[in-house]
Amino acid sequence: MSSEEIYKGVILDHARHPRNRGNLEDPDFEAKAYNPLCGDELVLHLRLKQDLIEDCRTLVRGCSICQASASMMSEELMGKSMENAAALSGIFQKVLHQKDSEDSETLENLRPLMNLRSHKSRLKCVSLAWNAFDECVEKFQRQLRKQQHHPE
Repeated sequence: MSSEEIYKGVILDHARHPRNRGNLEDPDFEAKAYNPLCGDELVLHLRLKQDLIEDCRTLVRGCSICQASASMMSEELMGKSMENAAALSGIFQKVLHQKDSEDSETLENLRPLMNLRSHKSRLKCVSLAWNAFDECVEKFQRQLRKQQHHPE
């Protein structure tokens, strides 16, 4: 079996059996994302324990690639600090959008998604969950700055 077939299998498995699907009651952070090109919609909920991502849930109404990317992202983010998760998101999106870039060892579990780089029309589907996560990171950083300026 070729690596391309294995990668397709991983994506199909995540699309058919998404991990960490659903909503969180009272999430610490929420972001919604929409891809007007294909109609994908996504809601991301994060719960933190200090700065560690304790829980990550996604609800996706969209294509199988968007669903798989959200599922794979949720698995990667769990247990990471917001700083490390933000760095991972930055690396992932840079590699995804730059054809000549090297896949980092950091992205080993996301390699099946990297295989989709040659399908330009699918990049927004792959990126949607990560864009929502980046919005949560921005909210987290704003919250940190507020706390630093106005300690209780």
